[in-house]
Amino acid sequence: MRRTMTALTVLASWAILCAPAFAGPVYFRLSGGAPASDPCLARTYDDNHLRRNPRQKVTRIHLRRERVAVPDENGAERFTVRIGFRLRGDGDVYAVNGICTTNGAAADCTGEGDTGEFRLELRGDDVRVSVERLEVEGARGSSPDLAASDDRVFLLRPAALSACR
Repeated sequence: MRRTMTALTVLASWAILCAPAFAGPVYFRLSGGAPASDPCLARTYDDNHLRRNPRQKVTRIHLRRERVAVPDENGAERFTVRIGFRLRGDGDVYAVNGICTTNGAAADCTGEGDTGEFRLELRGDDVRVSVERLEVEGARGSSPDLAASDDRVFLLRPAALSACR
């Protein structure tokens, strides 16, 4: 009996110590100790980059965890992010919440309102966003589908919180 209890204690301790590695490293990368400390990840493309990539429409993009009132969407297995972007020659900011489900080391996200799908993967301190389809509403209408242009993969870097507003 004592040996069984010791083995169970060791097994339970191992499971607790290893849980974050299996519970979604993307979630932990996007989560601070409190809502105000959740990091912002963003990217702004300069004129040189946009000249070299004439089919790219996105000039700025940002991502931040969005803490919501739905308990099932605030954990390591399922969580919400806010993704937003600006397009060339367009003053609108297009933004949508994405509900993300941990899938191994990555997270697969679906935009609310059938706006599309994207995947989040860690790349060191950065987060890689791979767009399968993303059409988002702005103040004056919807964006084109980013995946239909040269806007399928973005490498977002840690940025000031103001970049995510």
